[in-house]
Amino acid sequence: MAQTDTTSKIETTRNHPVTIPIKNLSVKKVIADTAQREFADSVLQADSLHIAKKMADSLKADSIRKAAVPQKPVVVYDTSTYKKYQTHPYLPLHKQAIYMLIDYRKADSKDELFYLMAGVILILAFIRVTFSKYFRNIFLLFFQTSLRQKQTRDQLLQDNLASLLTNFLFVISAGLYITLIIRYKNLSNISFWWLAGGTAVVLLATYLIKYLFILFTGWVFNSREAAGSYVFVVFMVNKVMGVMLIPFLLILSFSGPQMVSVAVTVSAGMILLLFGYRYWVSFIAIRNKLKVNALHFFLYLCAVELLPLVLIYKILINYFTGSL
Repeated sequence: MAQTDTTSKIETTRNHPVTIPIKNLSVKKVIADTAQREFADSVLQADSLHIAKKMADSLKADSIRKAAVPQKPVVVYDTSTYKKYQTHPYLPLHKQAIYMLIDYRKADSKDELFYLMAGVILILAFIRVTFSKYFRNIFLLFFQTSLRQKQTRDQLLQDNLASLLTNFLFVISAGLYITLIIRYKNLSNISFWWLAGGTAVVLLATYLIKYLFILFTGWVFNSREAAGSYVFVVFMVNKVMGVMLIPFLLILSFSGPQMVSVAVTVSAGMILLLFGYRYWVSFIAIRNKLKVNALHFFLYLCAVELLPLVLIYKILINYFTGSL
């Protein structure tokens, strides 16, 4: 009984909890939370200022970089009118103009030359159809013996109209050939028609003077038969040459530079062969009649045949060179 009853005190304490004053604790906690929030706000404000400064620096750098880059012209596309074609990438209408010196192309028409060649072929066809026997005998005469050559020559001398037409064909063909060679070599700036007409007139005058000179020489030295034989051989070769030059005239008129170069070489070789044949046959024809040797005939060729041609060539070259 005398002991202290602690059990009852403990139970009393359990049933009635002790009230602890927390006023001072809640105030301290509030102050701590406020300080922490203010510190967080200051940190966030510092971060935002730093970010804003970085953004301002980047914007300033971007503006400087953009200002340094040359600005392209702003092209306004107009799709309602024809102005939309001015902005086409393949039509540089907005670029700087290019200054160029361009020569106007001069059209080189060959219609007149075509009709001229058609006329030459028409003359050849007319002679071939109308005087077929005479035309055939001219080419057969190259390969005949002297006896048959005399017989064929007598037949050819009887047809004067055919002989005149074939001589006329030679003058036209040879004149056009020389004219085309002069144009190919660019030796003169004279008009084609004036040059062709002048060349034909020079050839006609040259062979007419030569014909009269040979006949006069035969009459003076009483050798008309020898003079007649030589004249016949000369004009026979000229007639054959006039026919054989026609294909080369077509090539020189309408072909390219490479083909023209080949045609000039081949035709020049053919002309040299025909002249060599003419001199050889002429020497054979007059050797027995005039009792001349090869040296005398060679001197005659140099004095009468070659020297006038060289003089004419020199005069023409000086004339064409002075007219350039």
